[in-house]
Amino acid sequence: MTGKDVIKLLLLAYGFKKIKITTYRGQGNAQGYEIHAKNDDDYYYDEVNCEGLMFNIVHIIDWMNQLGFEPTYSIMPGQEYSVKELLRMKL
Repeated sequence: MTGKDVIKLLLLAYGFKKIKITTYRGQGNAQGYEIHAKNDDDYYYDEVNCEGLMFNIVHIIDWMNQLGFEPTYSIMPGQEYSVKELLRMKL
């Protein structure tokens, strides 16, 4: 599983379904992420930084907490999917 996969799963847990994540290498070969996501209520999460995976995980959780978003374990009620299936889904 890649860092992009982890970020996608995290955003899915918060109800974001239209997700596009790209990576790049920044100064000193640091890992950068460009993250764009949208949920059904037209909230957008857009972030571009070169801070690495753990920064982005914490930043997403903090941002969601500030807006009052609650995570859910099931993105489609009554359904449970494997990680592989979740990452392949076109929601």
